[in-house]
Amino acid sequence: MTTSVGKAASGALATLLTVAMLAAVGCNRGSSGGEGSSAVAPVPTLLVTAARAEIVPMRKVVTVMGTTVALSPISIRSPANGRVVGIHIQNGDYVRKGQVIAHVVNREIEAARAGLEVAKRLDTKDAAALAKSVARYDRGPGIPIVAPESGVVAKPPVVSGQIVSNLDTIAELIDPASIYVNAAVPIGVVHLLRPGMPATVSSPLWPGAEFPARVAAIFPVFDPASATAPVRIDFAGDQAIHETAAPVVVRITVAEVPGAIVIPESALFQDAGANRYHVFVAGADGRAHRVEVAIGIRQNGRVQVTIGIKPGEQVITSGGYALSDGLRVKVGGA
Repeated sequence: MTTSVGKAASGALATLLTVAMLAAVGCNRGSSGGEGSSAVAPVPTLLVTAARAEIVPMRKVVTVMGTTVALSPISIRSPANGRVVGIHIQNGDYVRKGQVIAHVVNREIEAARAGLEVAKRLDTKDAAALAKSVARYDRGPGIPIVAPESGVVAKPPVVSGQIVSNLDTIAELIDPASIYVNAAVPIGVVHLLRPGMPATVSSPLWPGAEFPARVAAIFPVFDPASATAPVRIDFAGDQAIHETAAPVVVRITVAEVPGAIVIPESALFQDAGANRYHVFVAGADGRAHRVEVAIGIRQNGRVQVTIGIKPGEQVITSGGYALSDGLRVKVGGA
């Protein structure tokens, strides 16, 4: 009997020890938060800003420097040797075709006139016959100097009393309609240009003024010193620059899309070592989704997306390289 009681007591003790150990283990798991803990770790969420893709017009503009040039300067030349008389034109004056701007008095005629005056004082009788001889060759005010074409006086003309030789330049004219811009375009940009592309011309000589123009021709030459090629820009409207050698700035529109899908440039990422791009879209599921995109025109901090984004989608504009595909995000601003 003693043995049975002892076994029973031993079994009860063992049961109590087992229950105590299980209770201790359960308490340790609930309180330590270690392996096997029932608590769930929080999922990280990144606070970001985003902007919606919009449809707006976009233009790609190339800006180059240049100067105004006259296509065909017009020279008014002396018809004979002699002394210029009666010239009154000045720089900027408009001269019509066929207009007489001055006369040239032949030196021989001037000498004959001077001799006639001397003869009149010395021998009045013979002076009458000499006067008739001089009159046959004397053309009054002289030989007329006539403008061959219409234009604006561009270079200082000679002055009255100046001695000139036959075919000396009396004045140079410029046809305002023939003035164009000779623009120096970098070699890396020339391939974007085509004749007929619209442009605007401005100059520090006329602050705030813009003159409509167009690309007229791309010259087949190259300046190795400046790595540029000359491009002819013609004025396209009634308003134009009428002076030559004026410094100008030319803005050429090389591409234009009236309804482009546009996002901020800050949302764009370029793949390392490749000409590929991607963005992160803030999805309706609260996560960032990496989307491959193709881009077009860049303008004023915005970029056109041609493939990958639809209008209205939210692209993430902050977060940088902390972003990853599937990361939980919360849009906190626009």
